[in-house]
Amino acid sequence: MNVKQGLKEGDSKARIVASAQQCFSDKSVDKTTLSEIARRAGISKGTLYYYYPTKNDLVFDIAGIHMAQITEKVFAMMEKEEEHPIWKEVLGTLFEGLLGSKTRSRLHLYLINESLSGSPALRDRLELTYTQWFQLVEDGYRRMAGGHAFPDGLARLLVAVLDGLVIQSVTCENRLDYGLLAEVAASLVDGKGDDGNG
Repeated sequence: MNVKQGLKEGDSKARIVASAQQCFSDKSVDKTTLSEIARRAGISKGTLYYYYPTKNDLVFDIAGIHMAQITEKVFAMMEKEEEHPIWKEVLGTLFEGLLGSKTRSRLHLYLINESLSGSPALRDRLELTYTQWFQLVEDGYRRMAGGHAFPDGLARLLVAVLDGLVIQSVTCENRLDYGLLAEVAASLVDGKGDDGNG
């Protein structure tokens, strides 16, 4: 039995994702072809196209995997019973997770660029993703603030700040200071659940 015959469906998809991430890291997203990814994964182009008809589909899936990993880590921090984290710690973990990888940041910028350059389907998917992110921010706030209402517009502001920081993480030579950024962002939300008294 050859390697391809021994692959299960999940194995093929995992190999595609791993190969794509390596290609995107070695080159850039826009300079990587699906053919290269298939070759690196040791599968046929037909198999790759079965799972990912377009490069945008693959990039979107990888970006979603990254975001799910980061979200899981942040929410795990919030649910620790023995010590309740403070906003600075939670936001520091979030910023480092989102901004600490140039490849992850490039994936996000690639998707934004593709959606702006005329892909309505991708734009719709990004809009849905942003809506989910706003909800995640609000859910996280409620957990940290003991169920208090979330201030209007704060989720959009925080996500917009993250988008801007993603651009800086890719374009600026200087490494971002996640601790400082988290401290400033925490000042926007810290104490809001105490009706401004804490």
